[in-house]
Amino acid sequence: RRTDSLSRETQRLRDILEDFLRFAGRVKLELQPTDVGNLVSELVDFFGPQAQAASVRVRVQVPPTPIVTQADAGLLKQAVLNLMINATQAMSGGGERGTDATPGGELIIRVEAARGRGEGECDLHVIDTGPGIAPDRLDKVFQPYFTTKKAGTGLGLPTTRRIVEEHGGTIRVHSEPGRGTDFVITLPVRGPERRDDDIA
Repeated sequence: RRTDSLSRETQRLRDILEDFLRFAGRVKLELQPTDVGNLVSELVDFFGPQAQAASVRVRVQVPPTPIVTQADAGLLKQAVLNLMINATQAMSGGGERGTDATPGGELIIRVEAARGRGEGECDLHVIDTGPGIAPDRLDKVFQPYFTTKKAGTGLGLPTTRRIVEEHGGTIRVHSEPGRGTDFVITLPVRGPERRDDDIA
């Protein structure tokens, strides 16, 4: 038992160190024209088995025409994946202090042109039907080291925000306790001169 406990603690400390290094390290972007819809579809294919194991249904809503941004696809996927993992854990009670949730729920990933703000931006939503975030915690979720998880490092969301901001974007969160949470990443997009061969 002591060996198992030591192994778990070592892994936890390793995870904390890796999260810290990702958060504190210099972000070097390798930007390429990237279709946000394609990026999301690839990420959902990758994440599917984990969602299925948690009895979470994933729905993808992307526009029929490409929405192209200049992005480091690997880093942007990491940012969105952090949100998807958090959402899935929230719907299954994964590590939340004082939570005894039944696995299941719906995870919606939606990409759309930013509404009411003209051309030049798109919104990427990561929506869950989990327990939501209490109002007194909502303004703290992007603060380093703030976490409600038993084994959380509190660096996942700050890292996501940093990656998004390095791409010239923003991230915000809307949540209603008992109904779910919507994280919205807003990214700049290219103009109408997009060509198919520009899409990564």
